[in-house]
Amino acid sequence: MLKRIVFNILKFSLFLGIGAALLWVITKDLTEQDRNDIAESFREANYWWVVLSVVIGIISHIFRALRWQMMLKPLGHEPRLITTFASVMVAYLANLAVPRLGEVTRCGIMQRYEKVPFDKAVGTIVVERGIDLLSLFIVTILALSLQFSLIAGFFNEKVLLPMEGKFAFSTGTIVVILAILVLLYFITRWAIRRWQHTDLYLRIRILFMNVRDGITSIRHLERFPLFIFYSVMIWLCYYAMIHICFFALPETTVYGVREGLAILVFGTLGIISTPGGIGAYQFIVTELLNHVYLLDRPVAYAFSWIVWVGQTIMIILFGLLSLLLLPVLSGKKQAHVEEGVH
Repeated sequence: MLKRIVFNILKFSLFLGIGAALLWVITKDLTEQDRNDIAESFREANYWWVVLSVVIGIISHIFRALRWQMMLKPLGHEPRLITTFASVMVAYLANLAVPRLGEVTRCGIMQRYEKVPFDKAVGTIVVERGIDLLSLFIVTILALSLQFSLIAGFFNEKVLLPMEGKFAFSTGTIVVILAILVLLYFITRWAIRRWQHTDLYLRIRILFMNVRDGITSIRHLERFPLFIFYSVMIWLCYYAMIHICFFALPETTVYGVREGLAILVFGTLGIISTPGGIGAYQFIVTELLNHVYLLDRPVAYAFSWIVWVGQTIMIILFGLLSLLLLPVLSGKKQAHVEEGVH
């Protein structure tokens, strides 16, 4: 337990340090005039548009909760929408602290308050993440097709080249990796033969079978077109959250679909890079607006903060509210069950 806590603290510190470093990179060369211009942009911003963006963000999370309900139903569970939505919000809150902690938190909440087996819920989350990745790929292709010549260079410099440097392998490295995989295969086969009649093996096998059931639940959806509709609406809301914020600053009101799609793609990459996207989101959106769309750097910087702060405050407020309401909602459900029994 202590080791896990220490590991999570170190992981959080690492990602937070990356975010802080990126914030330093985009602020270190700011002049006094730049700082004054940034402050002026914050003062001139119309924050009612940001409030509307937050409302749209909440709607996107409701669609995500509805979609998750559909995935859990083939497994024999029909959780309440309010609990499912609360678990989604708490998951986003957890991800602000430690990336990917939210997935575990969601499954734990559903097991505690809706009796959904943890391992089966994990299987549905695996499918959900795959769908999100596919959706991001489609949006990326759409963004590039609308303005390839404009953002291809930026995409290559900020995404492809860093990934190439990160995942470039020599022939020797590939051979070592293959050797390790072969070794793991034979070790696994030996372990299965050695312990296949033990209780531990049976528990592990049941665990994997339940996860598999969660993954394959998508094959048994009753209304697949509605599932697709929810998935599309989630990403339309994500886009609308950005587009609405264009009206918050006078300088960004001229931007439209192409700019919004580009920010959605690159901003999403920033959000998954550090806790809550802190630093990474501001860095990549500022660079995109400044270098590609030629927006003054102070205004681009202010815009990135306005969008990020609005959504982060939403996650914190609704995440904490969900944490407070979940025990209350659970108590009401138990009371209804007892009334039905009597």
